[in-house]
Amino acid sequence: MPNPDQHDNPAETSADPQTVWQADEIDKVSTLSCRTVAAIRAVDAEDATVPYEEPLAAWLAGDDWLGRIRQIKQASDQYHKGLINDVSLRCIAIDAAVLDACHGSAGIKQVVLLGAGMDTRPYRLEFPDVAWFEVDVPAMSDLKRRLIEQVPEPLRPCTLLRTRRLERVPLDLATSLDELLPLLIARGFDAHAPALCVMEGLVYYLSSDENRELFRQLPASPGSQALVTCIPAALKTMVNDPAVQEKMPHYRMIAPAWKTDLDEFRGTVGSRWTITQEVNLFDYAERSGRLLAVDKGIELDHRDVAERYLVMNAT
Repeated sequence: MPNPDQHDNPAETSADPQTVWQADEIDKVSTLSCRTVAAIRAVDAEDATVPYEEPLAAWLAGDDWLGRIRQIKQASDQYHKGLINDVSLRCIAIDAAVLDACHGSAGIKQVVLLGAGMDTRPYRLEFPDVAWFEVDVPAMSDLKRRLIEQVPEPLRPCTLLRTRRLERVPLDLATSLDELLPLLIARGFDAHAPALCVMEGLVYYLSSDENRELFRQLPASPGSQALVTCIPAALKTMVNDPAVQEKMPHYRMIAPAWKTDLDEFRGTVGSRWTITQEVNLFDYAERSGRLLAVDKGIELDHRDVAERYLVMNAT
């Protein structure tokens, strides 16, 4: 276990997270996305009938976004008690896959999380012998650091690191991808040892060319793996349908940001990586005995539009 005093730089005083959020200068789409994801995870974890814990997510999301997601859950007849949002299900599935890669036969001892946002795995999952590297744009990385520093006293125990170390790597993948490996190495990353690269909710916001370059630059020592979530073509087509957007206006904001679907992504991984497993998250929910909230406004089979996660191996 990590040293019981090994907090992630807790501050002596706490502050209202809203003051931190209001002061940030991060791109608003990125900000709203990471806050929404954290709020969904936090609200799902509040349901005692759902076996899921996310003690820091509420603080990282902020009260205003928590309130919005709570209202949605309370008002929606398809998202009632005992159901879990697909965002939280995705997080749970990736949790299990990361644990398997680090504690299973692969025995990977360093994880690189790209587009880290408000992820909390170093504080929730037991990785006492794993070095954890979070990569995100500098403003987001700094914002998360400040939020963790200002966590209120009752949450201080939740800032105990469960990893051997946590390194934040401020980097804009869109403009400075060639700096990824040098920055990781400068923070203690072993370029010759196997690594697990995690990309949850990232690659479909990138173009095919950007994904192609990303997978060319990723650390790929023998034994390395990658975990990637991606949207199917049917979902991308659906959110761009004007009739669907009329019924569900929030898709108007999402649609322009989603650039790459799974079919397109498969052609971008290059010769250094092989996709060894594809998991449909709707199927994952059924197999794991979880009840997944579904949107009744979607007329397609929910299995067809469910996000997938991919297990990839370096070749």
